[in-house]
Amino acid sequence: MCCNSFRILILFAFVIIAFFSNNFFPSVPVVLWYLISLNIFTFFLFVIDKIYALKEKRRVSEITLYFLSFAGGVFGAFIGMILARHKLKKNGFLTIEFFILILWIVCIYFIANNLEAIQIALKELFK
Repeated sequence: MCCNSFRILILFAFVIIAFFSNNFFPSVPVVLWYLISLNIFTFFLFVIDKIYALKEKRRVSEITLYFLSFAGGVFGAFIGMILARHKLKKNGFLTIEFFILILWIVCIYFIANNLEAIQIALKELFK
């Protein structure tokens, strides 16, 4: 995973997966399907990177791991880091991941507390 266009293509694929999954389970919002699938992918990417590190193979770049965390896979990233014991000793990496985690927690808190106002605004926007 080297290029920005490839990373964007991956996110686009997860959006498609989210809409496709929503057709089968419409009670679950598309955004939740997106977050679930991206977190699972990010988790496995951290585990794969750990395996590659042990075998001294070509690794997943840190910028890709940051990108996927920032795009919504931060919870899968932390679970992968803890279970695979990967990148836990790299303070710089952990600091950035914690910043991304705090950002996501603040966003989720804001959305949860203002859900009704957001829904009204979106309905007005897409009339």
